[in-house]
Amino acid sequence: MLRKLLMAAAFLLLAGCSCKNTNFFAPDKYYAEALRYTQKGDIAISLENKALIVATYLNPLKKRTKGDEEFFVRVYIDNDFDDPQKSGLFHPGYTLTLNGKKPLSIKAVDKNSELAKSMPAVLPWYKLYVVRFAHTEAKTLRLEFANAKYGKVVLTYPNFLLD
Repeated sequence: MLRKLLMAAAFLLLAGCSCKNTNFFAPDKYYAEALRYTQKGDIAISLENKALIVATYLNPLKKRTKGDEEFFVRVYIDNDFDDPQKSGLFHPGYTLTLNGKKPLSIKAVDKNSELAKSMPAVLPWYKLYVVRFAHTEAKTLRLEFANAKYGKVVLTYPNFLLD
């Protein structure tokens, strides 16, 4: 009798804990699309990362057919400054260019913003930015993150606006 009672209690306990939401593991289409246009690179010396950049090309995600080139950029720089005007993409030792051209604007993004929450590879130690460059007619976009002392990394993307 006690055995049947324990079995019934265990069944009720397990039945009560079942998950009612069957879409819990459903893919997030925007996230998957953003991941498709995301690349990562690092500047390393003797197996030590000096800087890391993760960039997502936003134009395909926004389905824009004309205008400037926009990227969501995450940056980590070793021994970066505490001053926001000298850290991250504003660090005096680092440059970011697209096909050799400087950005038109660099706007810091809050880690709790909707954009940051919808993007892959957003970690607490990254500094986040939306970077806008002038439109280019080149078939390949070469996003170059460089430091004169440590070297550079180049991320390449197909130019969505020319498709």
